[in-house]
Amino acid sequence: MKRLPVILLAPSEDKAGGGVRGRLPETPAQRWVRERLVALAKTGSPEALKKAFGVKDLALDKARAEALALGGPVPLLPALARYTGVAFQALEAASLPPEAWRQVFILSNLRGLVRGDDPVPPYKLKLGAIPGLKAHWRKALPVPLETLPEGPLWELLPGDSADLLKGWGRPRHTLEICDAGGRAISHFSKKYRGLVARWLLLHGQGDPRKVLKGRIPGCQWAGVDENDRGGLALRLLVEP
Repeated sequence: MKRLPVILLAPSEDKAGGGVRGRLPETPAQRWVRERLVALAKTGSPEALKKAFGVKDLALDKARAEALALGGPVPLLPALARYTGVAFQALEAASLPPEAWRQVFILSNLRGLVRGDDPVPPYKLKLGAIPGLKAHWRKALPVPLETLPEGPLWELLPGDSADLLKGWGRPRHTLEICDAGGRAISHFSKKYRGLVARWLLLHGQGDPRKVLKGRIPGCQWAGVDENDRGGLALRLLVEP
């Protein structure tokens, strides 16, 4: 029986508003983050809040209100409907079958590991906003990571999110995105991580040898090497 691919993505700054009001269950690790975020929203200086949320002016007022609301019922949307950044636009989750949503996991700065169909509130939170937040998730993530489904695992993460998984032993495949000259690119990498995730889910295929035969819009496969995570690193060349 073919095992479906499992995909790890980073969250996006851009998020959809709205949702169905409800109260989220919490693990102790999630409560630790929420309580510190609410405290920051209550007592933080305007400069501290700008740094924490990455926004200013009216958007800052909105982000602060969202943080303060986290103590009670909040609007909830499935993670793949909440996150709307470049990678998620390329993923086009709304056009994927529901079972595909259950194969996607996102490293939320607020909630830790969330599945594509898990409820997520509106929020703003930079990974460096709360002292100790990065170390906190490094310590807390191994437990939920052990609940990931079996199947070929694809770590489609930028560096700051990938750092949260240092020391985790499960083998996983990674992606290197290069320009026509073979140089690694970062500016458009989110789009291509989303496109690769979409291909994996549409085809239900996580075997790198099969993936290398697939066509990703606007780019082409250019090679494969072993990575330092016990899997393979596929090189994707963005077409000029």
